[in-house]
Amino acid sequence: MIAAVSAQNTTDQVLEAIVSDAEVSYGKNAFVVAKEEFYSRFGKVFPEDLFYESRMSYFLDFFVLLRPVPGEAYTPFMKFAKFNTSQPTLLVSALEAFRHSIFEVEALAGLSGMLVKDLRTGATYKVRPKGNESFRGFTKGAVFQGFIFPGDDFAFLGNGLVMHPPQVLSVIKKYLKHAAKSLDFDEQAALARLAFVQLKALRHSHAGAKRIYGNELTIA
Repeated sequence: MIAAVSAQNTTDQVLEAIVSDAEVSYGKNAFVVAKEEFYSRFGKVFPEDLFYESRMSYFLDFFVLLRPVPGEAYTPFMKFAKFNTSQPTLLVSALEAFRHSIFEVEALAGLSGMLVKDLRTGATYKVRPKGNESFRGFTKGAVFQGFIFPGDDFAFLGNGLVMHPPQVLSVIKKYLKHAAKSLDFDEQAALARLAFVQLKALRHSHAGAKRIYGNELTIA
């Protein structure tokens, strides 16, 4: 049984509740299997990596929102939304409208908000920080991928963001444009590829990010 969620909870707390329920329903081994699948597609990280916690948050968003439970027709979130009738409607609506993509920061309003553009669809979102969240470190032109949860007036970010070097923006745009022309284009596979390449660039920074992205994101 999924625990009830009070109307005071944030999207983060709802996601945490779903993760807890999945752990009880499917066991810890389900997370181990899903994590290995995530590593094979998005790149493997280790506890000593400075970006380990962010990637693990990204993994949990992936696990909850994108990955159907083996043998079932639902992702953990879909099960939550279908069977838990006590959840706050507005929060669930925001989660149901999630967008997993890669974004560019177009404008900043101090630390209180920013305007971001989806590089896949061209849609823009006004993003507001959650609780004690801060956008410190974000700059105009910053490029990141992860999950966004749109609301009526504002959108909120997932916790696990993959920050791409701003100098590779043109390379990423070219890759997405050409990849989308393929008859078998898979948006999720393209995003996984981008996260994989970002990790490679972090591990081989001496080679230069633009060179690595250019070499790894070539289109046949």
